[in-house]
Amino acid sequence: MLLFVGLSLLTGHADGERPAEPSAEEQVIVVNSGDTLWGIASTVRKDGEDIRRTVFDLQKRNNLSSSELEAGQTLIVPAGS
Repeated sequence: MLLFVGLSLLTGHADGERPAEPSAEEQVIVVNSGDTLWGIASTVRKDGEDIRRTVFDLQKRNNLSSSELEAGQTLIVPAGS
């Protein structure tokens, strides 16, 4: 019983860290080798928006605890980028 409860809590916690599905205004991209969050942010930011804000928003939207990215990772970004 204790093992079951422990596994249930772990599964619930993992699901809580997953970002919500992309909306109609968003798209999913796959990180390539050498991509950086700063570089991706520079391609998706709105005109005049501070890139640091865009990096922060991408981290928050994708539940990232750091700006480190891995090849093959998926990110949700604003559509049209």
